[in-house]
Formats: sequence, structure tokens, C-alpha cells
Amino acid sequence: MNGWTISRRQAIEMLCGWTGSLGLSCLFGAENARAANRGRYKGPALPAPAKHVIVLFMQGGPSQIDMFDPKPALAGYQGQRPAAVDLRTERTTGGLLPSPFEFKKHGQSGIEVSSLLPQLGTVADELCVIRSMYTFNPTHTPGVNLFHCGTVLATRPSTGAWVSYGLGSENENMPSFVVMGGGLGAGVSSQAGFLPSEFQGAPFNSSGDKPDDVIPNLRNKWFDADTQRRVLDQVQAENR
Repeated sequence: MNGWTISRRQAIEMLCGWTGSLGLSCLFGAENARAANRGRYKGPALPAPAKHVIVLFMQGGPSQIDMFDPKPALAGYQGQRPAAVDLRTERTTGGLLPSPFEFKKHGQSGIEVSSLLPQLGTVADELCVIRSMYTFNPTHTPGVNLFHCGTVLATRPSTGAWVSYGLGSENENMPSFVVMGGGLGAGVSSQAGFLPSEFQGAPFNSSGDKPDDVIPNLRNKWFDADTQRRVLDQVQAENR
């Protein structure tokens, strides 16, 4: 039986080729897995006309009763405090107060918009106003948790995490959603709760003026900007 002798250089070349093939097979497997299952949702196919979703959670705004949700029956109870309602609040409150603003129906949909938003009323047919939402807790923090997580408990997954879990993401290396802003809701709006951390969003504190406060670790504390630029340029050149 004749032996097979190879040089050191040939051995290294063959080993590198086999290693590359193994890595390529893993990549092909990952592509097939993503193509077969982009999320945990197993129901019927849903229409997907939207490519991007932006949720504006604007706390501290005017009351919905003064903008989109008229309560004309309140006029008959103005100044009264219903005896059947045990409303505990942080401050002493008076009786019922109807909205002082006038409401009009707009567009073919007939959505009622108050006089505070005359320009918005011109595009009423492009809006979807939900009036069935309610809360059982008048405190701010539980209300924020209820909006973002569907419960007053701050340990549940946020809406963005559930969407990522159910529908998956075409993005392999970046978070599937981001959350910008501080204040109430800054923590729970991006959390994954009891879901795996891969479904957690990336929070950005956009309320700060300094870039380092907005995105942690944005700058490299060991290298200056010129050195980082040369490193990135070299990496790009090697990739090309």
C-alpha cells in the first residue's frame, strides 16, 4: 500500500477549504430555516400591506374626550359626582366636566373630531379611531404597562416583542424593533419579558443631547475617530 504524502502548505490549504465548506453549509441551513419559518405564528396567511410600523406613544397629551371621543351625555351630569363610583385619586377632584370644545363629523366615515384639530379633520377618512379601549387603574405607571404589555404587570413582553416572536424578522444580526424616547414607558416598551432576549427591542434615549447618552458605547474609548475611520476603511477594503 502506497502512502500519500502531502506538504505542510497543501495540508493547510485543504484544511481551510474544508472549514469554509462547513461554514457555508451552516449558512445555507440558516437561510432554509428562515425561509421555512420566520416566526412562531402558525395560523392562516395574513395580508401584509404595511412594510413598517411606527407607534407614537405620546404621554401627557390632551384628553381623548377633548379630541376624538365626545361624551354628550356628560352635559346632563355637569358638576355632579356619581355616588356609585368610588374613584380614588391622588388629588381632590370635583364633579363631572363635559368637554368645552365643539365636535363635528368629518369625511365619509363620519369620525367626530373636536375644534382643537381642524386640519386633522380634513383627513378623517385616513384615520382609524379606536373608542373601545378602557382602563381600570387611574395611575400613570400601571396604565403605561397596560398599554405596552396588555397588563399592569411590568414583567410581561411588550407589543414589539410579541410581534417579533410571532412574525419573526428578516434581520439576522440587528434588533427587530427600536424604541426611541425616555419618560414613562421607556423600559417596558422594549422589553421581552419571559420571552427569549432575542425578541427584545433596542432602546434609544433620544431625550438626551449628547450622542453617548442616546446610544451607549457609540464611541470607542481606546481609539480616536481618525483611527476608527482607518480601521473601518481597511475592513471595507478587505471585504471587497
